[in-house]
Amino acid sequence: MEESRRFCPAVWFSGFFALGAAVHLIRGISGVQLVVGGFEVPIGMSFAIAGIFGMLSVGLAVLGVKRKCVSGRGPESCCQH
Repeated sequence: MEESRRFCPAVWFSGFFALGAAVHLIRGISGVQLVVGGFEVPIGMSFAIAGIFGMLSVGLAVLGVKRKCVSGRGPESCCQH
């Protein structure tokens, strides 16, 4: 089985978390009001969520880049050491 330096799915998920972090950061900076079910979500919560999503994004990106993927099918075919 031939090994290649492809990305693991962790890198794709990293992008989704980065997008979420960017949206919350923009909302926090711009001060847009967000009301969910009659409850106003505090601006500080957006900054906290942006930080959490940002850390998850960086962690998944590092995980995905450091792991080698092996060509093949099945759960053991990707993200191998």
